[in-house]
Amino acid sequence: MNLSGRIDRVFRSLALSIFTVASANAAESTTRVDAWGLVTCQAVTVAGHEFCDVLGAEWRDKPGSERYTIAIRERPSARWGTQVWIDYAQRRVYQAQLPPARAGLKELGASAAESVYQAILEIERQRQFVRDADLAPDEF
Repeated sequence: MNLSGRIDRVFRSLALSIFTVASANAAESTTRVDAWGLVTCQAVTVAGHEFCDVLGAEWRDKPGSERYTIAIRERPSARWGTQVWIDYAQRRVYQAQLPPARAGLKELGASAAESVYQAILEIERQRQFVRDADLAPDEF
């Protein structure tokens, strides 16, 4: 077999393997269309970052949480203390004041994850019942 025949066989096998991988990825992507949620954290202080870490770990343990995108925001203030809030679909679903001592952040993060998850499930339930031709699906 000459050199051009070998090159042709290599290109054919390479094209076949690329097609196989692409079709496998396409099949996987069609089964996981809704699984692209994010957890964004805009924390400033060490306590805020720790709260985000705890909440993120608890959030990942919730069934179906990978479908929802939430934003965790923090506003530190010397006068009022550190405030955090969590938004989902441009709605504030949770707001709390972080304790001055970081010892209580784990419990607060765990309870916040549960509260946010339940609030999001309730929003999604309500969204299914309301059908308005004048509103887009995200404008409920």
